[in-house]
Amino acid sequence: MTASSGKHRRELKTWSSFGALGRKPTEYEVVSHKLNHTMREPPLELGPGAHGNVWLKKHRDGMGLSAPDWDAFRDPEQLTYRKYVKSQDDNETYVDGILREFAEVHAPRELPAAADFLQTCLTPTRYLVHGLQMMSAYLQQLAPSSYIGNCSAFQTADQLRRVQRVAYRTRQLDLEYPERSFGKTERREWEERREWQGMRKGIERLLVTFDWDEAFVGLNLVVKPLADEITLRQFAIVARELDADLDALIADNLFLDAKRSRQWSAALCRFVIAAGTRNGEHLGALFAKWRPLADEIVDTGSRLLGPFSRSRSTDEIAASTATAWLDFVRNAGVRRPESPGSGG
Repeated sequence: MTASSGKHRRELKTWSSFGALGRKPTEYEVVSHKLNHTMREPPLELGPGAHGNVWLKKHRDGMGLSAPDWDAFRDPEQLTYRKYVKSQDDNETYVDGILREFAEVHAPRELPAAADFLQTCLTPTRYLVHGLQMMSAYLQQLAPSSYIGNCSAFQTADQLRRVQRVAYRTRQLDLEYPERSFGKTERREWEERREWQGMRKGIERLLVTFDWDEAFVGLNLVVKPLADEITLRQFAIVARELDADLDALIADNLFLDAKRSRQWSAALCRFVIAAGTRNGEHLGALFAKWRPLADEIVDTGSRLLGPFSRSRSTDEIAASTATAWLDFVRNAGVRRPESPGSGG
């Protein structure tokens, strides 16, 4: 009994850290809430002048985006580690199944055009995806909330999964075509082929982008969605034209991970835009900064696939890529996503 009101005081429950939630937290919230132990002063249990603390203060706490409560963000899929592992176990079972099925039917060798296509457009992606993996891990490490950090961690695991699948497929192709040196030419393709240089430039620029907000925009709004569109969805279309159905099916499955990345990235953009007008302006400015690189990726990436396509020109592949990407950007609420070549 309280002396002032004469009423029973409601005891605090385990869920009090959620504030006036008005309901029992979900499993997703219970295992995701306020797990980022660096959101404090100082961030790490070291002296304020320690390198880690200086880095977090400058590149995370000093960024241009802000929110009253970063822990108010929610992943649209409310993914937990348990759910993620179950989902990816199903996906890996599917991919293992189609690999086994294609091996058992002893299908004839792919046509030479398909082998050229895979050596040019598939196996070098291990360099691309490893770069995406490193940057996804950086987003997780500096995320201002465990809800955001978890999304980034799952995205990092997605890239690791893809690197493993590309490496596995590269070895299969090397055994099938020993005369073509699969597994030995990819670095040269990545570093020297003109059509890879837009995506390579994107990865290398990301690796020296340290502010969390700009790293998020550059990676999750520009480089990754465009690279996924070109090397997964558009790649699968061309692969089917060349009867490389196995690689098309694997790309289709990996693109499910890319779609999940787009969903949480768009949701986070809408969240920060709703948190304040300046956030919207800041996102727009960062997007404009990366926009010329986006145009370059569309141009060079479409030229990577174009010579192999039997039904579409390079310009048509570029238009399909740009349309899908800009639809995603508009859904995220980012301002002025003009089409490539429009000068926006």
